[in-house]
Amino acid sequence: MFYMVDGTARSLYELFGVNPDCTHEELRVAYRRRAREVHPDVAASGVDPRSMAEINEAWQILSDPNQRRQYDLDQQGRNHSGVSQVQRWPHSSQSAPRSPDTIRETQLWRQQAWTAGVQGQILRISRLAGRSAVQTLLTRSPRAGRTEYDKVAKDLVRALCEETESRMRAARAAGAAPLDIAVAATLIGIRTLADGLRRDAALEITVELLMAAELLDRMWDVIAHELPNSLANALGGNPQVSRLIESGRYA
Repeated sequence: MFYMVDGTARSLYELFGVNPDCTHEELRVAYRRRAREVHPDVAASGVDPRSMAEINEAWQILSDPNQRRQYDLDQQGRNHSGVSQVQRWPHSSQSAPRSPDTIRETQLWRQQAWTAGVQGQILRISRLAGRSAVQTLLTRSPRAGRTEYDKVAKDLVRALCEETESRMRAARAAGAAPLDIAVAATLIGIRTLADGLRRDAALEITVELLMAAELLDRMWDVIAHELPNSLANALGGNPQVSRLIESGRYA
């Protein structure tokens, strides 16, 4: 997969200015640097907001070991065959509109592109945290097997990707910096789901509910270390919903 930028085909690595053999940490640093350059909230005027959606998609692919490995294999195959797959991004010179119809239309597109990018980050963050939480709980006193935990974690990840816009607004209101919006929004989602579990526990406590509660608490710990302690506390801290449910504190 290549992208057309100003008429030139670039690989995902070239978008970040790194070599294909770079480490994950080098890639992460490059992503944050590029994000500061093109982020709609912090970049200089004149930067096309679609650039942020572009690098978010590239980051989503390269930050996941399995997706990155498959991307590298695909690129090697295309290089050997002499065939490349080019995706023309809307901001490239071939397809970019000459001028927006209205300022409102441009602002709406900008918000939609940014929201989609954040949602992609939330999906990646929550998936990784879910896998880590499942592994941790399976080594302690598991309530079920891996298959059951994976299913509950998958449902939680799906729920964390909902209501993205409202959670982004809440993250901003809590003081999250632009580059921390996705992480903060994910934590807000965890607390929202935890509140729902407490309400459900007042009606019936099931094994699946307890598993979900434990996963949410553990996922919070995995994710929260990415943020300053002051911001994590401003977001309410770890919900500790599993302890509250087991102690009978549902309200």
